[in-house]
Amino acid sequence: MRHQASGYYPGLPSSYGVYDTHRNVQGLLRDSGHEVFHFAMRHPKSIPCPETEKYWPSNVDYPELLKRGIIHSGLKVMKRTMYSSEAEDCMTRLLDEIGPVDIAHVHNMMHHLTPSIFQPLRKRKIPIIWTLHDFSLLCPNTNFFDQKRGRLCAKCLKGGLRFAFAPLLRCKKSSLSASLMAALESWRHRIRKVPQKIDMFISPSRFLKKRFVEAGFNRNKIEVMPNFGPVPPEFPRKTPATGDMPENYALFAGRLSPEKGLTTLVGAWRGMPPEAILRIAGTGPIEDELRAFAKGTANIEFLGYVEPEKLTGIRRRARYIIVSSTCWENAPLTVLEAFSDGIPVLGSNIGGIPEMVRPGITGELFDPNSPEELRDAALAMWRDPEKCRILGENARNIARSEYSPELHIKRLEEIYSSLINTR
Repeated sequence: MRHQASGYYPGLPSSYGVYDTHRNVQGLLRDSGHEVFHFAMRHPKSIPCPETEKYWPSNVDYPELLKRGIIHSGLKVMKRTMYSSEAEDCMTRLLDEIGPVDIAHVHNMMHHLTPSIFQPLRKRKIPIIWTLHDFSLLCPNTNFFDQKRGRLCAKCLKGGLRFAFAPLLRCKKSSLSASLMAALESWRHRIRKVPQKIDMFISPSRFLKKRFVEAGFNRNKIEVMPNFGPVPPEFPRKTPATGDMPENYALFAGRLSPEKGLTTLVGAWRGMPPEAILRIAGTGPIEDELRAFAKGTANIEFLGYVEPEKLTGIRRRARYIIVSSTCWENAPLTVLEAFSDGIPVLGSNIGGIPEMVRPGITGELFDPNSPEELRDAALAMWRDPEKCRILGENARNIARSEYSPELHIKRLEEIYSSLINTR
């Protein structure tokens, strides 16, 4: 099978994750005997593909252009984010050069490649699959979270004229121009019926699919398929059986931004015993605010940015991981990484998190708006290391049985075959 992988994966410096979903899907496909071509923007952090890089469209530094505050730059950004003629031409030349392709699997291509790449694919009757990593097709701000007010916002869920709320609320980077462009982009994609050009969407969580169906998408064209991650063959976590125990800290690792519920987490941790340490790994826009809020609380440590390999060691020594988000998370890779390492998770009961974190089995849940409930759950887990060990073992077994690479590639090949056989 010849497979065209389209997407743009720069990887934010403040994000964490051992598993690069797109890169690892390519690896799975190649290991299974498929021929894979990659198509992306010429960004220095895009996944390399020597066979096709000469066809990639040029890189556009959107933040730098918008920073200049020049009308011409703003118009250039708007034009490129909505429809890139260059990307369309590049895709056309690539397909003409490499010959027949069985299927195209699209990942993060909004704003960079744009839906322009669908035209040459559809012209050649190549089935298109789109893995949904966020709400970018539904929400101009991509995550249904009002950054300025620190709360969920689903005003644009139904689309249409509701996208006007984006510039009115300045929900994109607190900028009128950025919010207006995001709203216009969303409008255009709906008017041009971009979703109807996709043969199948893949949703990593049932929650994400539910939101898309609520927004008017065809439920029969959305397949729920969880992310995957390799489980180390040797149990990497310290346990009584290895003659050691996890260290006396819980860990949060991720972007320090309002939607991650960190103010609630830091506030709740003040009621924890002094020997219970909370380590916070990551950087982001509210880091200074959080440090000031936590000042004087001796059992909260800020680690700043930590290299992924070093973070893996820190995670494996933690008693448990905390995912305190107050936004509609899809299927956090942080949870999957913890499970693979045999570490339980204390997570917010919101979005796709409760599909992974099962109370009393792989971790515990709490109301994301209740510091008291978070603190009580954190304290209960802290005082019962034996229970944490059992939860971690359960999580590792579930990672092996439900989130394995073998299961993922089997499901993916079934989807591919069903679309190829019906074209």
